[in-house]
Amino acid sequence: MHGAFHFLLLNSILAYIPIELSFWLTTRRSPLLFWLIAVIWLLFYPNAPYLMTDLFHLSLLKPYGINGLLRFDLPMWRDFAYLVGPMMVATIVGTWGVDRVAQQLTLRLHLTKLPANRVLICAALFLFSSIGVYVGRFMRLHSIYLLITPQYIIKQLLEMWSPKMLAFVLMMWLLQLLIYAAWRFTMPATDNHPTD
Repeated sequence: MHGAFHFLLLNSILAYIPIELSFWLTTRRSPLLFWLIAVIWLLFYPNAPYLMTDLFHLSLLKPYGINGLLRFDLPMWRDFAYLVGPMMVATIVGTWGVDRVAQQLTLRLHLTKLPANRVLICAALFLFSSIGVYVGRFMRLHSIYLLITPQYIIKQLLEMWSPKMLAFVLMMWLLQLLIYAAWRFTMPATDNHPTD
């Protein structure tokens, strides 16, 4: 792996944690355990869409030759796969995880009568994760800091709001909603309402 991409291993592990937790979040759990897992999932989920922002590191590959065309350089394409592969898996499986968490929340909160509730919960989770991506990418704050220095983190979070920040969050939110809509469109009707 390209030396500049070693960060990807940690980012991929952090993106996997909420995916694993989404399997554990079921209504069969006791309420206390269910909500504990849900909160931990919520804090870690932004790590999955965060990997999309790692695509900017593709510029380190210097993919264009002096003729202006893409270079046929196998180590470069290997590094391309290193960057794009985990991002795609985290995005697709993470989107599935959001839908599963939303489904479990609608069951737990008895909101199943209106199917739109699940989609609205997904939209809210994507909005939260978009804020989380901003916090992680530009403020370099991580979930663990809430346990170490909560006052400092809360102060930073309260002071971060600006039109530029909101524009970034809106773009990330719309991107995640688009991915979710495409994902829902490609799922068979029987898979759209899994039971647990």
